[in-house]
Amino acid sequence: MTKIILLLSILLSSCSLFQKNEYEFDKSIFLTQDRDYIDQLSSVGDSYLRTDGIQKISLSKKTKKYLESIYFKIVTNNKLLLKEPEKPKFNFIKSDIPFLFSLPKGNFFFSSGLIVNYMKNEEIFIAAFTKEIIVSQRQIYAAKTIIPKGYISTKDILTYTRLPVAIKAEVNKWAYYVLKRSGHDPYALLIWLQTMNKNTLDFTLQYGNTQLISREEFLFKSFISELKNKEAFSGRQANSTPDYYYFVRDIKRKAK
Repeated sequence: MTKIILLLSILLSSCSLFQKNEYEFDKSIFLTQDRDYIDQLSSVGDSYLRTDGIQKISLSKKTKKYLESIYFKIVTNNKLLLKEPEKPKFNFIKSDIPFLFSLPKGNFFFSSGLIVNYMKNEEIFIAAFTKEIIVSQRQIYAAKTIIPKGYISTKDILTYTRLPVAIKAEVNKWAYYVLKRSGHDPYALLIWLQTMNKNTLDFTLQYGNTQLISREEFLFKSFISELKNKEAFSGRQANSTPDYYYFVRDIKRKAK
């Protein structure tokens, strides 16, 4: 009996160490402590959607259910990093320019051009989405002065939500483990970074300085190369689900 208890203790300790090592970098430094700023930033989303020229696409119930299933799977499988999930809000904007961003309290924004032209398979979409889940859940926002005007352009809101490359590099590390723990391909994130790097001019609005895309890709490659016990994860879930194809068709049809 004593041997069994000892064995269980060793196993539990090993699991704890494994979980700790996955998030060994200092997570607390990225938490935005100013609640007033978080509330203000969250409200900016409503102003953005009311701005002239911003057209929100109405999603079908099936598409909403699909997106919610991804969100809740990611959050519930990563309770060490992410808090209890709240009801997410998905906003798809009719625009040929590719962009995505998140705001606090589970508010996610995607352009139709991003989905139709750049999300070539489901794993890439989930990798990009996972990064925004982490940003929203962990409230990873640089404090910037927001002047209330009742409206806000896409360029301005992307400026408010833009993060330094050093912070993005840490978010990418978290995303790697979050994807892995959720049963998804963590190397799909590298493919997504490479996709943006190959189309830097298209992502000028997203990044501001397109040289930062190359830097972000380089840092993530360096992180992957330093992993000791690498697993052959890439391509494990290469086939996209029928629900994903329905989702893309839904956006494409309504973006015309």
